[in-house]
Amino acid sequence: MPTHAPSRTDPVPAHPVLLVIGGLPGSGKTTLLRRLLADAPPGVTALDSEQVAGRAHRAAPGVPYRVLRPAVHLLHRLRVLRTVAGPAPVVALTDPWTSPRWRAAVLRAARRRGRVVRQVLLDTPPELAAEGQRARGRVVPTRSMRRHTTRWHQLLQDAVQTADRASDQLQYRHEQPAKMAIVAGWGQVAGRERAVWVVSREQAARLALDDVQGLGRV
Repeated sequence: MPTHAPSRTDPVPAHPVLLVIGGLPGSGKTTLLRRLLADAPPGVTALDSEQVAGRAHRAAPGVPYRVLRPAVHLLHRLRVLRTVAGPAPVVALTDPWTSPRWRAAVLRAARRRGRVVRQVLLDTPPELAAEGQRARGRVVPTRSMRRHTTRWHQLLQDAVQTADRASDQLQYRHEQPAKMAIVAGWGQVAGRERAVWVVSREQAARLALDDVQGLGRV
């Protein structure tokens, strides 16, 4: 997933953007990111832990991922904070998004950079996410997956409750729509609202990058 500098004729956002694709491990975040970036304009920087994991496996072939996991997570998070705080006009991040402290750190970095934040929450049942983990060959330990699942359900509940309070601002797309809410209760970035989408896998398959990024309109 390369990154290219935008040319003079490429569309660029009026303000820097952070797009977060959140979901349980194995839910399809990386697949969605790759699909969105297939038609993305230059200037979009993709951040996915699989990029770091792939480099770690190449550097230490034969070492089990459970041994590499702590270093992969640390290097990925350092890379995320550095990139979000940097000059890239659009940063697209995949993350479980289930750690309140980590969410706060990323959003704080985005706020300091003046980024508009768009969050796509990929609502995938835990059993399907577990299948996705097996398919990719990296299975999250049972205890960690249970923690992710508990926190994920709370995150979705908070998003839906806030969306209900902002129901006059909901927008619906497609025949089986993805729900987008302006979530005032989750704060603002540089005075601009953060948009949160809660989507199923089927709805995510119809999303375009410009739908959630608001390229040129934020």
